[in-house]
Amino acid sequence: MAVQVWQNDLSDLASLELLTRSAEQTVFLGRPALRLDGLALVPGLELLDGSIEVSIAAEGPCYPGIAFGVRDAANYELAYAVPHCSGQSDAIQYDPVFHGSNTWQLYHGPCYQQTAAVPTGEWFTLRIHVNAGRASIQLDDSPPLVVDQLAHPHLPGQVGLWTYRPALFAGLRILSNGHPVGQASPLPSLSPGTVREWFMEGYGPLQTEAGGFLNLNRYFPATLGEAVLTRRFELVTACPVTFGFGFSDELSLWVDGQECYGGANLFKGFDSYADRGWVRQNAQSVTLPLQPGIHELKARLKVREGFGWGLNLQAQAESAVPFVTAAGPGMRWLPATRGSG
Repeated sequence: MAVQVWQNDLSDLASLELLTRSAEQTVFLGRPALRLDGLALVPGLELLDGSIEVSIAAEGPCYPGIAFGVRDAANYELAYAVPHCSGQSDAIQYDPVFHGSNTWQLYHGPCYQQTAAVPTGEWFTLRIHVNAGRASIQLDDSPPLVVDQLAHPHLPGQVGLWTYRPALFAGLRILSNGHPVGQASPLPSLSPGTVREWFMEGYGPLQTEAGGFLNLNRYFPATLGEAVLTRRFELVTACPVTFGFGFSDELSLWVDGQECYGGANLFKGFDSYADRGWVRQNAQSVTLPLQPGIHELKARLKVREGFGWGLNLQAQAESAVPFVTAAGPGMRWLPATRGSG
């Protein structure tokens, strides 16, 4: 049975720990409300499994939602509504924060986003149920977004409210104990030859996420600026090799010391999904004729914005040699060790 552990109409700023750009008390549609821009936490309360519910109203474009599993002001789980994307596939967004960076350009698609009608100028309810490292995120009575594996370790953490650009909040309610979490959308199948581990110069091996993308925000703050990643691979015979990749924000790619790609993938607006700057499988590709032997792939990835910094890369060898691995006939990835650098 769920037990209510905290309830507040948010009419008193002193009841919250404010880590925010601005916060003020107001009245909206006859209801006492908190107008917030930033992060506000419930002090002295940590939740592992339970439910969080709050009323939200948007007066214009904004990203209002709930922070949970908060370790500190720079690392937490986050889910929010996007009123100016109402009716689109990313109207509800799961967006874990690492080292102070949002990561929605990495965590996108049906596993992390949900279509919903998000109103502007009226109240709606956002609720989150957390249970055993999974979460259900629901706006009013719309179908919930179920996240099958939260990005941060499942540990007790603070709960709070978050928005980028001002939004209104009222009637925050927190209940303990788990609530059933429904069926999640399956992760997209990974292309053959997907790199699951990189070696970063000056650091060591880095593991990719379950979706096949490397989340550099998990390991480093965006202030690092750039990361140089390497992997070696072996070819049994001469053949073309196609590298398919998606990235954010700016990428230079080399094979055996020769640059074969350079470009940027940034947020450009809401006119189309292609403008979002998402990291997508096989968004770009390069095919190179290569000789047998050991080769080195190097990726230099730079930060240009704060929406997710990472890379997804696959390789396919077009060889007739009956030496088959996950990267195709005649090709195998070598371990991601210091020898890769």
